Amino acid sequence: MASSSNDPDSLVTLHFHDFRVERMRHWWTLLGEDDHADIVGFFGKFPPFMRLPVDRGLLEALASLWDPTHCCFSIGEVDLVPTMEEYAELLQLDRAFSETPVIPIRVPFPAKLARDFIVGKKGWKKFRINAFKIAFAGIFLFPTSAGRIDLGVIPIVFSEGRSIIPAILCETVRSLSYCRRQGEGVPMFCTQLLQLWFCSHLRHFYRLQTPYHFERHTVSQTVDIALPFTGNSRDWASYLLDLPLGEWSWKVTWGPAVWKPWTHCALFDGVPLPGVWGCTGYYPSLALRQFGGVQYPPRLGDLDAVTFDYIPSEDMWRLLSRVEVIWEGRLSEVVLIEDGSPGDSSVASDFRRVERGVDSLFYSQAYCTARHITFFGVSLSSGVSLHWAAEREASAARVESLRSTLHHNSVAVANVRRDLVAQRGNVSTLRTMNEFIREQLEISEDAKEQLEENLAEAREQLETEQAERTRVQDELDSLRSYTQALVDPATGRPQDIVALRRALDASEEALTSARTSMGVMRVQISVLQGDNGVLQSELDLGA
Repeated sequence: MASSSNDPDSLVTLHFHDFRVERMRHWWTLLGEDDHADIVGFFGKFPPFMRLPVDRGLLEALASLWDPTHCCFSIGEVDLVPTMEEYAELLQLDRAFSETPVIPIRVPFPAKLARDFIVGKKGWKKFRINAFKIAFAGIFLFPTSAGRIDLGVIPIVFSEGRSIIPAILCETVRSLSYCRRQGEGVPMFCTQLLQLWFCSHLRHFYRLQTPYHFERHTVSQTVDIALPFTGNSRDWASYLLDLPLGEWSWKVTWGPAVWKPWTHCALFDGVPLPGVWGCTGYYPSLALRQFGGVQYPPRLGDLDAVTFDYIPSEDMWRLLSRVEVIWEGRLSEVVLIEDGSPGDSSVASDFRRVERGVDSLFYSQAYCTARHITFFGVSLSSGVSLHWAAEREASAARVESLRSTLHHNSVAVANVRRDLVAQRGNVSTLRTMNEFIREQLEISEDAKEQLEENLAEAREQLETEQAERTRVQDELDSLRSYTQALVDPATGRPQDIVALRRALDASEEALTSARTSMGVMRVQISVLQGDNGVLQSELDLGA
């Protein structure tokens, strides 16, 4: 991304809708405890969201600091990426993603639902849970620019047994990237969830939130914490850019002791995210610092293959099939670093500086070098001797070196596999081209045989015409002799001149017709000889 993402003068304007949150809160209070349990089991512990005030200045500043190329917030020397694992932990859901992704456009519309909603007052209590789910998803999770509930949320709401987190995160990334590129737009994502996640990475909230291993109510607790700063988007952007590294928290306090995030796939360096109206993704390598691991620059361009809108076509179905294949090959490999290590700088910003003005060779060297960067820290207690401190530091360095070596070997294996697949694809392409050339050669040989047959027929016709010409010439000579014989030698006058002239005219007509036929045959012979030459050239090229 250009440096304008860190420029407070380049700000995004967001247009917010009034979704009548008070009515949704009142509707929630009308539902029973069993209804609450059913809804929370699907959406997570979301009720406090409905009373979280959204700071519009903060949201506009975040949209202005969003990097659509790397799909992360690039704030000075800090890169932050909203991830599926963090969103799932924030809502306290069992899992961040399902074995198979939820792709709404592949799911048939539940026609039975339409009949359920017209049963009348008698059956309304039975279906009010579904009504609330659709309303909550369409108002809070997937709002539209038109300010109404979109029918595309219905297949996601009724995707039982599968996680809704990828769709929530997908529309967040898509909307932020769109607004950042356009300079304005409507936030078509859950603004409350994004604000809550971002604030959890500020030290101000980190000090006040309850750690993971205690009984906690993260959402409701964070809602009650006042923001460390209030102001418009320009003030927020300046505040965040001037915030020192010590005031940022890479790992959230409400996360587990050991994360097991989705880090990459065998042949893909990103995470595909199918959403309500389209598909996109993010680079998990930029988020590894948030899980206690080592950040490294991603291979840019992979997300282009999974970034598209749901516009029915052959290309869309092909891309969706690829998303499902990528989803099946997810991997988790993290090079951990010690707690308490100093905050490292922005990998995305460093990578952008390396990226400018260098060719692909230097890019590869920078990419490999960045993967070898590791940070670790050792905290010493006052009662440990210098000898044991040195031993501990050496042990930590060896462990870190082994972890780094393992990670680099895994990356190297993945790269070799990727190259092998690419080579297999090239071999397949060459085989296809060879088969095509063979087919063309066979077609050319068949055409040559056909032209040779036509040439032989033309030669036979020419010989026949030449014989006919000879016969006509003989008849003409005979006719001339006969005409001379009609002259009376004594008087020198012709005998029966009228009959003679008629015979002569007939002979001339026959001669003219023969000459015309001979001309036509010569033209046909020339054409056939030209075709034969072209065919011979094609055969020489094919050989």
